[in-house]
Amino acid sequence: MRLGITLFALLTSAYALGQGADNRATYVVDGAVEKEQYRSHVPLESLGQGANVVYALNGVKLNLTKVRLNKTSGTVNDPTHRETGLNAAILVEGGSKVTMEQCQVNSHTAMADGLTAKGQDTRVDVTEGEWQSTRNGSVVMNAVDGAVIKAQHPKASSYSNQSPIFYTGVDGTLEVTAAVGESSGQASPLFYSSGTLLAQECRMESAKWSIGNVDGGNLTLIKNVLGSGGFSGFLVYGNKYSQGQGMLQLIKNQISVVEGPLFYVTNTTSEISVIGNKISKKSSDLMIVCADDWGEQGSNGGHITLSVQKQALSGMITVDSISSADIRLLKGGSINGRMNPEENRCARIHVSMGEGSKWTSRGDSYITSIEFSAPLKKGLKQLKGKHTIYYDPSDPANAYLEGKEYKTGGGWLRPLK
Repeated sequence: MRLGITLFALLTSAYALGQGADNRATYVVDGAVEKEQYRSHVPLESLGQGANVVYALNGVKLNLTKVRLNKTSGTVNDPTHRETGLNAAILVEGGSKVTMEQCQVNSHTAMADGLTAKGQDTRVDVTEGEWQSTRNGSVVMNAVDGAVIKAQHPKASSYSNQSPIFYTGVDGTLEVTAAVGESSGQASPLFYSSGTLLAQECRMESAKWSIGNVDGGNLTLIKNVLGSGGFSGFLVYGNKYSQGQGMLQLIKNQISVVEGPLFYVTNTTSEISVIGNKISKKSSDLMIVCADDWGEQGSNGGHITLSVQKQALSGMITVDSISSADIRLLKGGSINGRMNPEENRCARIHVSMGEGSKWTSRGDSYITSIEFSAPLKKGLKQLKGKHTIYYDPSDPANAYLEGKEYKTGGGWLRPLK
């Protein structure tokens, strides 16, 4: 019965619940005043500068069912809005627990996120619903500072620049299942992780940017169908707001990349693991590891460990003079492509060949060191292609090769003179 009373009250005076009482939001739900509230079938809107549509705080339990939230004006040019929740359509903090069922959340204001959950013990559970942002700098769902968001079957889209759909800040956790949608703006990936972000069974496309940005966080993608139309498949990096030590895990996804390499790595020390994916791409580049605009020039190279298991990858791996790559081919892992097509003694590339793995060099390759799990004679047969792989005989990891050249499974393994 309480739900019915709430419905009629809100239908007649939805806006009256808001800014007259507290200019932080149209609708403030404070656990210090009332521990539990329910709202359904109502429209709520915020026009206030920096204000939220809904603000849940102090450990309140709030259930929103078929509520429409519109953030339509009140832009605030504050680069910290993603951490603070300023101007978000719904802000949840202070250990509050919010469930949102079949809600519609629209952000039509620049730098105004759809949902921000922040703080330890704060949790938001999303079931279905339609979510969208249409102005620059606005993510759709955002978990930061120890908060957790779990979303199932949402329809979520971003139509503006610098506007990821799913975002985690440091210590934030976001788990999304069976989402559908797209991002259409520049620098607007589907997923952006500086915390922990897990997506599974989603069908989504980024029209002009990467599928995911890993900025010092952990991004795990399992059994999704995902596409990118610009820059790269995945950007693994560190920007000025993070330490840039991240992890990207791709497991049994279907991935399509229209432009750029599958992986672009810069200003970071991170890891990538790929297992059992179906990957198509138009570029001849598999991975580029290099310095770019992020970080301090001269010390902003990329340092990546790439593990490949039960996975075939193709394309060239290029590493610049201040970067490094540790390529680990595990059981069932293979790479079909060159590594550093031109001699570069400063770039460090280490290749380890597990049993049951294969590397086919499509042209001469220049690496620092190589090791085999199998005995040398057997391991050399795992190197395919009618080309030469050059190694650095002065590197201690190659001591067992004794500076000699060896016939491989199609070409040569030779010391670089």
